[in-house]
Amino acid sequence: MKAKKALVKLAAGFLPPGSRRRVTAGKLKARLKPGTVMNIVDYEDWIKRLEPQTLSPVVTDQKYKISLTVPCFNTPEKYIKELIGSLKAQTYQNWQLCLADGSSDKSLAVKIKRAANQDQRISYQKVENTGIAGNTNSALAMASGDYIAFLDHDDILPAWALNEVATVITQNPQADLFYSDEDRLSEDGKIRLAPLFKPDWSPDLFLCVNYVSHFMVAKRELVKNKIKRLDSKYDGSQDYDFVLRAIDSGAEIIHIPKILYHMRMAKTSTAKRITVKNYAHIAGNKAVAAFLERNKIGAKVEEIPNRPTNHRLKYSLKPKTLVSIIIPFKDKVHLLKACIESIETKTTNCDYELILISNNSTEPSTSDYISHLKANKKIRIYNYDKPFNYSELNNFGAQKAKGGVLVFMNNDTEVITPEWLEELASVAQRKDIGAVGPLLLYPDHTIQHAGVIVGLLGTAGHVFRGLALGTLTPFWLPDWPRNYLAVTGACLAVEAKKFQQVNGFNEDFIMAGSDVVLGLDLAEAGYRNIYWPYAQLLHHESKSVGGNGTYTSAPVSDYHHSMKRYKPYLGYKDPYFNPNLDLMSEIPILRRSYDN
Repeated sequence: MKAKKALVKLAAGFLPPGSRRRVTAGKLKARLKPGTVMNIVDYEDWIKRLEPQTLSPVVTDQKYKISLTVPCFNTPEKYIKELIGSLKAQTYQNWQLCLADGSSDKSLAVKIKRAANQDQRISYQKVENTGIAGNTNSALAMASGDYIAFLDHDDILPAWALNEVATVITQNPQADLFYSDEDRLSEDGKIRLAPLFKPDWSPDLFLCVNYVSHFMVAKRELVKNKIKRLDSKYDGSQDYDFVLRAIDSGAEIIHIPKILYHMRMAKTSTAKRITVKNYAHIAGNKAVAAFLERNKIGAKVEEIPNRPTNHRLKYSLKPKTLVSIIIPFKDKVHLLKACIESIETKTTNCDYELILISNNSTEPSTSDYISHLKANKKIRIYNYDKPFNYSELNNFGAQKAKGGVLVFMNNDTEVITPEWLEELASVAQRKDIGAVGPLLLYPDHTIQHAGVIVGLLGTAGHVFRGLALGTLTPFWLPDWPRNYLAVTGACLAVEAKKFQQVNGFNEDFIMAGSDVVLGLDLAEAGYRNIYWPYAQLLHHESKSVGGNGTYTSAPVSDYHHSMKRYKPYLGYKDPYFNPNLDLMSEIPILRRSYDN
């Protein structure tokens, strides 16, 4: 019961703007989905039954020395003893603990030093308190390891943590920076909860939130020769700034998909409530803004109300940008009309043209509506009266487009956010971005699309589908921008030149799968695809239809073409998912077996 209350409080800290005022603890517990992170019993079972299966054999040649740097300030004796105890219990023994103690409480400083004297691998130095970054720099000066790790003074490592790091270092000696999955630890240190199973390196997710966090391990050369020192002006987010500067240097970043540290839910820790350290949020905003300026990226950082430690990027649309919105349709005037009217009445700050493609429409009401639209200079209408082929229709529309950015859009969608088109187009114009997908919501405002995972449901599926925004899962929030291998074609933005570079939609696909293949083509061409939740639309698709993984009405050939094209990414090979989550559930839940 105690753990459940702690988890409810944690979840409330991550709800979307305004939600915390509306949702009581009782209501929050009532809306939690079975199998999500909120089901503590599931996680306890996973820990006991399945986590041991994820672990590597103990490294026999323990040649890499790992120095762990910990800034201390009035650290409770219990915390430092438990941290040291977790290190002494490591199966990988070649480590050094560097404690830089800026405690103002002399009695606590004495206790920290006494605990440090337990092991010759612990280096201790009493320093004048100069803040988190300054104290960490003092710890870094003591570090003599081949690799250097960053920890908080109240963190705890499981016994296999350093061994897993050493294993991955041995496999990837060229890599510069390593991060892992994590979970939370109750303040008394007895209960593990709220696991965060992360994707592999996702640059656009990282610019939104420091999901790398601790336990972070970096090559000595990166720390000592390239980054050199943590910057005190980013105190509270100094590790965020560190990784951003590592990106500047071209560092190769590797994800270790295992729980390698426990962040204690101490009263003064953001692990318990992220509003505890508002200065960390401010420093994080500054660190991201500095990164954007250094790299001459046309964007600014904006506040997200009630979402501390999350950073909202607003990219600049290039001057004189024309966006071509391509909408194929066959009759169903009520849907087409609602879609077009939402575009016309809600779209702001973006010049666009509408390219409507009628495919074998026959109803008189369709003809009447099209005649009405012809007076609109923004709209061009074409007939494409061949057998239905989604890919051909959209490629035909792209050929007619005059815009530098293409937006492919289903006729059963409706705009919610006025800045939707500006958001999609400005992100699509970034040189390293391929396809951009918005947040699509069902009419009941649950999620229809927040990114596509290849391999989900056996083919490709919409992760987070059916959840509400703000729902806390083992994959954490659907509210964050993320990189994916693909986004849905129900609404997809891409620069015209990039679309042409990969030869557009593959016309072997008649109804389903070509949007995923377009994403794969763009990813393999070196672009990152991205889900961008700040552009939001309604999608009137029935919940029973399913995501990309459901081919109930599509030709069998689409399924066969999909399986052939998806093959390299099936079976937990999509880098933007996590192998500890279940591929047979669009709602992120813990993996139920490691036999497959």
